[in-house]
Amino acid sequence: MSIVFIPKIGDHLRKTEGARVDSYSKEEIQEVIALRAAGVSYRDCSRELSRCKGSIGSMIHYYNLQGKIDEAKEKLRLA
Repeated sequence: MSIVFIPKIGDHLRKTEGARVDSYSKEEIQEVIALRAAGVSYRDCSRELSRCKGSIGSMIHYYNLQGKIDEAKEKLRLA
């Protein structure tokens, strides 16, 4: 017989309700791409979208948007 340890996470350590990374609309994703391509900081992006700044970085990583941001930067540079 073996003992199985099941950790319990306290309520104060749980993620905030409604702060899911996969809850961004297509319009919000496009806005983040445009803002980051224009050189807007994570902090200012979060203010524009009323999200926490860690959420913006996580969203860029989650949706793998860095390539799209780089393409948008290139288009802005050429324009």
